[in-house]
Amino acid sequence: MDKRARVRRLAVMLCSLTVFTLSGCWNYREVDKLTTVAGIAIDKGVEDGQIKLTVEVVDGSGGQDAMSVGSSRISLSGKTMFEIVRRMITESGSRLYWAHAKSIILSEEIARDGAAKIIDWYVRDTETRADIHILVSGEKTAEEVLTSDGKSGEPLSYKIDDILKNETSVSNSPTTEIFDFADTINTPGISSILPMVYSSENKGAKTASIRGSAVFDIDKMLGRMNAHDTKFVLFLRDEIKGGILTLGGYNRPPGISLEIFKSKTKVEPVLVDGQVEIRVKTHTVTAVDEVQENVDYYTAKGQAEIERMAEDILVKEMENVIEIAQKRYKQDIFGFGDRIHKKMPKVWKSLEPDWDEKFSRLKVSVQAKVDIKGTASIRKPIKTGGEE
Repeated sequence: MDKRARVRRLAVMLCSLTVFTLSGCWNYREVDKLTTVAGIAIDKGVEDGQIKLTVEVVDGSGGQDAMSVGSSRISLSGKTMFEIVRRMITESGSRLYWAHAKSIILSEEIARDGAAKIIDWYVRDTETRADIHILVSGEKTAEEVLTSDGKSGEPLSYKIDDILKNETSVSNSPTTEIFDFADTINTPGISSILPMVYSSENKGAKTASIRGSAVFDIDKMLGRMNAHDTKFVLFLRDEIKGGILTLGGYNRPPGISLEIFKSKTKVEPVLVDGQVEIRVKTHTVTAVDEVQENVDYYTAKGQAEIERMAEDILVKEMENVIEIAQKRYKQDIFGFGDRIHKKMPKVWKSLEPDWDEKFSRLKVSVQAKVDIKGTASIRKPIKTGGEE
């Protein structure tokens, strides 16, 4: 059995086991006898062959509302995750309660070595939940992201969860739950991307920043994509729920911001002279939210010109990230192969064994349609002195 088959077999087990974690609380325990885990960070240990597990636990000494109190951390190293988890009982003085954990953060080193064998322990446990988010640390270690300065008054893992829930207003990073990650590992014709999380500071308090994505080959990280490029990956994956589409910028006419209300991407595999090609069509509905230059956006003619510029930018940016995926990583992070698999199963059977290489040479055409349905203001743009 080759490496890909072994990893996918593991992913099948992960997906199957998560079904049992969705049935709710089956084993009631008194809250005061449990330590609630808010988040998890996984790094390599100092010694060869060891893993370092850091858990952020809720400090409930200030009251019953966990969201209004702080947190603390427990770190231990060992050879397996389950061994470490059991030893943490002696560190915390009570059993750890995992059902309220919001995120698992992997160090880049762990992600590059293979994520499936690390997350296997979490999915197998009957008290964990499958809707926990999984991220990759943009810092040197995953532990750094969860190391609080104590000023924020709230577990950082809960803040990370809030950021991910509001990511649709930015669309600069994917939001991926552990079940989705395991499922993608097992799905032919699509490679995973995970959000990147960084340590940051806001008003003197430690917080987190999520931007960009990590690109995977099965369960192993290959590299990073920045926030700008990730946005257009999400367009191609039909995962845009909102956000901003910018045309130009400060001192770069026209300096327009379009707010995205909705977007739909259709991916169609076709046969041309016996060769599979992909045709992508996007339809995005927007409103003009900001105009830095004296641009006509309040007439039908002016809006049509802005729509044309937005369409050109969308096509250019989507073509750019397709080239990055094909040439730099040779990974189908858009799920084109999955579409071929579903529409042309016989054709896919011949493509699947060497899909990474075939994907790198796949012909993809992109079309974009942008509609402006309204603006944030009915006022005409502000004119500076001397303009007529």
